[in-house]
Amino acid sequence: MGRMIVVFGSLIVSAIFTLYSFWLPIKGKPTIEMINRLPLLISPASYVYIFWFFLFIVLFLWAINYSKNLKSITFISPIQTILFFSIMVFQILSIYLWNNGALLHSSISILLQLLLLFALYLTYPMEGEYLKKRIPIAIYFGWTTFIFMINVCYLLLYHEWHGFGLSNALWVVIILTFATLVALHLRYHHFDIAYPLVFVWCFIGIAISNGFDELLVTTSSLFLSGVLIVGILFMKKNPARS
Repeated sequence: MGRMIVVFGSLIVSAIFTLYSFWLPIKGKPTIEMINRLPLLISPASYVYIFWFFLFIVLFLWAINYSKNLKSITFISPIQTILFFSIMVFQILSIYLWNNGALLHSSISILLQLLLLFALYLTYPMEGEYLKKRIPIAIYFGWTTFIFMINVCYLLLYHEWHGFGLSNALWVVIILTFATLVALHLRYHHFDIAYPLVFVWCFIGIAISNGFDELLVTTSSLFLSGVLIVGILFMKKNPARS
């Protein structure tokens, strides 16, 4: 029961702080407005950030599911509890630092959060009930990966990085392609459908945001979304579930 208190407590605090900061003023402006104040090509349409609500609903259902199976062998372990609590702490810290203008420190916090999420992700075996309980973590992992991409790109643009002579649009295409490869890797080797689906949502949002103004980014986003969908539908299935 103590583990569930830690999980629910940290999740509630993180959800309130995150949702408040993204849509209501902290330091004068909500987080979305701060993201959109620079012409960031990788930034999606604002509606994409509604995903935060979906994510926290999924995480709460995940926690509730655990609370109903306290004596199950698949119950959340001490190491998983510690990892989840640490992830929530870095979630809050990264947003707090962002809203206080500490962009580099915010990026470092999100990177640490991402590494901890990957560690938590790997604690779930790829079979049976474990695989089902990994899905919310996979969704969270995918979304945090995308947020980290936005954060780093914003940091580079803020400091007027010239990208070795390559255009901003081309760099966005390179980053999205790399993200697609990572998502397909997890789809194939970890039998994960949830992680790439998050990127489909985000890539379509990027295409809508750029529209006809940046056709290279728009067409690449839509093409890579199609690649991910094909990968989700036709890549090798988990032999443990055959």
